[in-house]
Amino acid sequence: MDATDAGRAAQIVLRASDLPGGGWRASPASTGADELGSGDDLLDACLAGFPDPDVTASAESDRFTRARALAYAVAWVFSSEAAAEIAFATLAHERFASAFVTGMAAEVHPEEGAATLLGHVAAPVAGFEAPGRSAAHQARLTAADAEGILPIHLDLLALQEERAATLVILADSPDPLPGGDVKTVAERVALRLAGGR
Repeated sequence: MDATDAGRAAQIVLRASDLPGGGWRASPASTGADELGSGDDLLDACLAGFPDPDVTASAESDRFTRARALAYAVAWVFSSEAAAEIAFATLAHERFASAFVTGMAAEVHPEEGAATLLGHVAAPVAGFEAPGRSAAHQARLTAADAEGILPIHLDLLALQEERAATLVILADSPDPLPGGDVKTVAERVALRLAGGR
């Protein structure tokens, strides 16, 4: 792993200060940055066509939670801008998002209920004003547990600038994060992706 690129990847990933409001609690990611290629089974299984051989560094954010909300991100730096563009195209494609949210639904613990993917919409991040490229996927799951039906809303944000790309995962229940908050998170991460602080 390239040390300079590792520093860049660590700078890009989601921070508590990127998230709307207060009350977010951070816990360490379940896998280290050097295990991202194989440690996150769900993400790895959805990344067909992703340019893994061109990854020079990667980083994963803490898992941020607030009530039923969850936010986290993965960032990659690549050996070339062309490879980063391929990565972005993979993350921005409806095939990736559908596989990710379907896999998330399948991972709901059988003893706690089941989840069904109800819908998926792919579009640019609404109102996004920052350098680089962006794509947003929105999905809604319905999970059933002993207490009844629980809607889960997902926002998947793919961002790319030059040799770097990141995927931000935002989830909340029973209501989605407001669109303005999603836009703010995207813009704050994109600023660092473009080299800002």
